[in-house]
Amino acid sequence: MFHAIIQVRMGSSRLPGKALKSYMELSPLKILYKRLKKSQKISKIIIATTTLKKDLKIIKFCKKFKVPYFRGSAEDVLSRYYYTAKKFKSKNIIRLTADNPFVDIKTLNKLVNLKIKGKYNYVSNAYPLPTNYPDGSEIEIFDFRTLEKTFFLAMLPSEREHVTFFMVKSKFFKKNKLNLKNNLSKFRYTIDVAGDFKVFSSLIDAFPGKRIFTVSMNEIVNYLKKNKEITKYQKKIKRNFGWKSSFKKDKIFKKFNKYI
Repeated sequence: MFHAIIQVRMGSSRLPGKALKSYMELSPLKILYKRLKKSQKISKIIIATTTLKKDLKIIKFCKKFKVPYFRGSAEDVLSRYYYTAKKFKSKNIIRLTADNPFVDIKTLNKLVNLKIKGKYNYVSNAYPLPTNYPDGSEIEIFDFRTLEKTFFLAMLPSEREHVTFFMVKSKFFKKNKLNLKNNLSKFRYTIDVAGDFKVFSSLIDAFPGKRIFTVSMNEIVNYLKKNKEITKYQKKIKRNFGWKSSFKKDKIFKKFNKYI
């Protein structure tokens, strides 16, 4: 039993409301939800959002599409994930974010099979870095026991904010990583800044109607290869540049907690 838990909130300093920002009546969250429905490996799709008033819009989406949800901490995302999984009795969790609406279902299914066959605690196509997958294709899968252990042991601000940081670097867990033969890491279709939403919109135009719910990672990459002008803005963007603020918090935390 694999539950897909989508991490989503409306608050974003770089692109506010991006999860439900719409083009042609399609938002990143809606596309991700519809794409996940295509996987037979997923028994339940759950949304993990915050208790903040601005995220009532997320709840409205959930009620409209009859998606189960949980509201938790805005800052301690690890606790939000833990209590979401606990509420819905999730044995295996597929961690996804609304920033990445074009998650490749074929890759997701491969990761599920990898976790089952190898009896791993944690598998991913992206972490630990570096990865040869495109930015926007990240998938992480872990079992509830691993999440629970992480919830009780992780202390650094970055580990509480980014959910799986502790899992990835810890020696407690059995892990594996899925790699591609070809390096596609220079391609980006995550949604974090204004330019990213233009890429999102162009993909909807390029793969109209229901095609946007089934278009594969390779098809998206081939489209971006042929339309390089829409990604020129990405030259100065480094992958996961948003992590910097968390690492700064870690330094302050360690300063006042010498035992860490």
